[in-house]
Amino acid sequence: MNEDIQKEQVVVTVLGINKPGILAGITKAIADSNVSIEDVSQKIMQGYFALMMITDLSTANCDFEEFQNRMQKAAKKLKVKTFIQHEEVFKVQHRI
Repeated sequence: MNEDIQKEQVVVTVLGINKPGILAGITKAIADSNVSIEDVSQKIMQGYFALMMITDLSTANCDFEEFQNRMQKAAKKLKVKTFIQHEEVFKVQHRI
């Protein structure tokens, strides 16, 4: 990776009723956008699916807004909710 490229970290959160294919569908949309997944946490609790990822858009083939649109389209198809935020916005909204 080129060290001169500054990371553009984005938090991707996905929530919904658990069913096969959610993780595959979400990660396919991320890969199709040429976005790197840097960290991931997934939990299934009493039939509910929760996924949180830190991604890096610095090598993406689209801008942040288009990435949000692509992720919303994938989420709608999978019948889940997704929230896409720049890391700094996420940190401000969730500080204690």
